[in-house]
Amino acid sequence: MVIQSAIGGAILLVVVLQSTSICVAQTRKDVTLHGELVDIVGFVSSGAKQDADAVSKSAKAGNPIGFYDTKARKVYVVGLPQVNRGANETLMPYVGLRVFITGKIYTKNGVSVILMHDIGKSIK
Repeated sequence: MVIQSAIGGAILLVVVLQSTSICVAQTRKDVTLHGELVDIVGFVSSGAKQDADAVSKSAKAGNPIGFYDTKARKVYVVGLPQVNRGANETLMPYVGLRVFITGKIYTKNGVSVILMHDIGKSIK
């Protein structure tokens, strides 16, 4: 399970990096979504949301954290416009909370990425 999770995380990371580099040149309007943070590998493979401890453990193991838009019922890979910091590091304080996330959305070949520039606790 750990090897399978690591392989899934590595494949997803390659897709994210390719998608992010391809899409950065596009211009889009910022959107604000409300939802929660999830372990992408666990969420996609099991179809179930995890508790905050499971998401934190998975992120510390190197799996990417994603954003689940509860209204649209859609998962986004979260990226940061600046490349000197990892998204997981920025997202960890918000695991287990209902949050808003603001950024530009890019979709290519079935993968949706939100390049986040703001996150906070949601009141919705």
